[in-house]
Amino acid sequence: MSKPTRKTGTKESSPEATDPAIAELGYEEAIEELERIVERMEGGESTLEESLREYARGDALVRRCRQVLDQAEQRIQSISGQQLDAGAEPRA
Repeated sequence: MSKPTRKTGTKESSPEATDPAIAELGYEEAIEELERIVERMEGGESTLEESLREYARGDALVRRCRQVLDQAEQRIQSISGQQLDAGAEPRA
């Protein structure tokens, strides 16, 4: 008999788990939507349920932005590494 799995709420899900369209957003688009969510939440006119949905979407947008930035950083490191390799003396 297997143990039942317990959900603790600490499992990090991907942006796609909240909304598949988030995975298609560029950095600027995600930031703009995140700013709109913050404005609505700061307005304080949303119900608790609406605020929770907005918070979840905002969290997914933040993770998408981090993902895009990480990818950009990897590309920069790759380009920098290629330039260093191209300018280096050949090894004997």
